[in-house]
Amino acid sequence: MISFHTTSGKGIFTTCLTEILMKSNSNLITVRRKRRVAWIVMSAIIMVSILFMAGTIHGRFNFKYETVEIDYDSLPAILDGFTIIHVSDLHLNSFDRHKKRLKMVIDSINSYNADIIVNTGDFVTILWDEMKPYMDILSELKARYGVYAIPGNHDTGLYSGEYNQDNYHEHLKIIGDMLRYSGYIYLEDSSAFINIDTLTISMTGVATYGRVPHLYYGNIEKARKDTEGGDFNILLTHDPNHWVKDVRYRHDINLTLSGHTHGMQIGILLPGFKLSPASLLYPAWSGLYGKNNNYLYVNRGLGTIGMPARIGMPPAITIIKLKNH
Repeated sequence: MISFHTTSGKGIFTTCLTEILMKSNSNLITVRRKRRVAWIVMSAIIMVSILFMAGTIHGRFNFKYETVEIDYDSLPAILDGFTIIHVSDLHLNSFDRHKKRLKMVIDSINSYNADIIVNTGDFVTILWDEMKPYMDILSELKARYGVYAIPGNHDTGLYSGEYNQDNYHEHLKIIGDMLRYSGYIYLEDSSAFINIDTLTISMTGVATYGRVPHLYYGNIEKARKDTEGGDFNILLTHDPNHWVKDVRYRHDINLTLSGHTHGMQIGILLPGFKLSPASLLYPAWSGLYGKNNNYLYVNRGLGTIGMPARIGMPPAITIIKLKNH
C-alpha cells in the first residue's frame, strides 16, 4: 500500500507539472502573438503616418508635366502639332499659404507658349470667395488662341448650404463673371470658335451640376448649336463619366477634356500601370481613353479636396499635342 501511494504521488506531481508547463507555454505563445499583432499594427500606423506626411509636405506639390500626343486620321495639316495645356480642379483653397507654388505653376505653363489653355472646372471647393485672393495669379495665364474654362460641380456652391437647386445659377454667374474678368473665355453650356486661316475649331463647354454621386450635365446639343461646320471639335466637361455615358460613340466630337476624379489622391502610377480606388467609380479616371478620332483625356487636377495630401497620385499639368496619324 505504501508503495502504491508513493507511485501515485509521483504521477500526480508529474501530471500537475506538465499541465503547468503547458499552460505557461500557451500563455507565452499568446503573449508572443499579441506582441506580434501589436507590432504589425504599430508598423502599419507608422507607415500610414509617414505616407500621409510625405503626401502632405511633398506629394501634393509634386507637380508633374505630362506630354501626350494624340494621333488623328486626316488631321488638317495646320493642326499638326497644335498644343493644348489642360489643367483642372484647382480647389484654390488648397493653395492657402502656398500662393507662390501656384504662381510657379502658372509661370511654367506660360513658358510652353500653348495654342490654347483649358481648365475643366472646380476652381473652388465651397464658395466663390475662395477665388478672390487668386484673381491676380489666374489672370496671368496666356495662350495664342485663348484660355478657356468651364464650371465643375463644386463651382455651383451646392456644397455650401447657402445655395440649392433653385438658386445655384446665381453662384455660377459669380464664378463666370470672375473668370471673364481674369481673361478667361467662360463656357457654361455654350460654344466658342477658333479660326485659323480657313479652318475652324469649335470649343464647347458644359456645366456639371449636383453633388457626388448624383451629378448631371448641361445640354450638349444646346451648347453645340451652330457648331456643325467645325473642322475639329473639342468638348470640355468636368466629369469623365459624362463622356463614358453620352459622348464616347459620337462622331461629331474629336476630343473631350475632363478632370474631377483627382485619381482619388492616392494610388500607384507607373509606366504602363496605374491603380487607384478612383477606378471603382470612374471607368476613365486618369489619362487617355477612346479610339476612332474620339478621345477623352482625364487630368488628375492641381489641388486637393478632403485630405490635404496626394499619395502616389501627383497633381498634373497635361501638354496635349495633336498629331496627324
